[in-house]
Amino acid sequence: MNARRLIVVIVLFFLLFLGVYTWNERTGKMDTISTSVGLEVTGFVLRSVTFIQSSITSFWENYLYLVNTQAENNVLRKEISQLKRDLAIAKEDSAELYRLRNLINIEYKPEWKTVGVRILAWRLGANDFFDSFLLSKGFFSGAKVGTPIIDARGLVGRVLKAGPYTSVALLLTDSGSSVAVLSEKGRVSGILQGNGHNKLLSMRFVKQNEKIAVGELLLTSGLDLSFPKGIPVGKVVSVKYGKNSMLDIQVEALVTFDKLEEVLLLQNPFEHILPEGSPVYSPRPNQIFSPIPIELTVEETPKDENIEKAFKEQSESLDEKNTVNEENQANGA
Repeated sequence: MNARRLIVVIVLFFLLFLGVYTWNERTGKMDTISTSVGLEVTGFVLRSVTFIQSSITSFWENYLYLVNTQAENNVLRKEISQLKRDLAIAKEDSAELYRLRNLINIEYKPEWKTVGVRILAWRLGANDFFDSFLLSKGFFSGAKVGTPIIDARGLVGRVLKAGPYTSVALLLTDSGSSVAVLSEKGRVSGILQGNGHNKLLSMRFVKQNEKIAVGELLLTSGLDLSFPKGIPVGKVVSVKYGKNSMLDIQVEALVTFDKLEEVLLLQNPFEHILPEGSPVYSPRPNQIFSPIPIELTVEETPKDENIEKAFKEQSESLDEKNTVNEENQANGA
């Protein structure tokens, strides 16, 4: 662009400015328009700044709030976890207190001392062959072999093996367990034997003419010198005619063995003066372990020819002597 055109543009711009100024002086429209435009621009800028500022402030506050909330949530989570643990412990303590109160309320002869003991494990190690569990006390704490074990509901079993601080209990349900019992109403005596885990018990050696009813309670008779008399053992669930003029009686144990956690040991105060009671484990003859069936064969004893010959000669010699004696008697006559 040359100088001439530049002068023309400046002159035209100056004339336009004078015209606009003159028009604005007469009407005031330009001031109004410029004021409105300025306000809008200013408002737009301020609104933008305010929006950005509020957004940043809100983000920061929310961030701090989230940080605080996260910290509070962590604290609350810990408190909730602790409360849950406390609640679980409280429930367990309540359940244990209920069980122990039931144990304390058991009626037994005052001369039989009771000792509380916990169950540590079921059918452990070499004792897996038996229906048994491991106890937390041994013979130093009164868990001698043959010691009766009871629960709040009734008889559990006896101590089978005893170490210094642990022992093994044989349950009523084991096939080698036997207890002398009698019925509560009819006073019918018999021997209660186990048939295995989660199976009914069998009351044996009861004659068919005895009166025993379904639902009747069985108690320890004390005749085997192993248990105090009167401990509840089970209820009769079926009575049938069996073999050899005996009744086939099925009994349900009163104790739920799978739910046991604590039991009581009954220590016999007269153990040192009483004769020995029945064995703790007494397997039935048909249940004695025999891995290979053995056929019994009877062999004939081999004959000794010399012995037969000697007997024959001795017999002939006796016959000759008898003949000579008879002839002498005949001649004398």
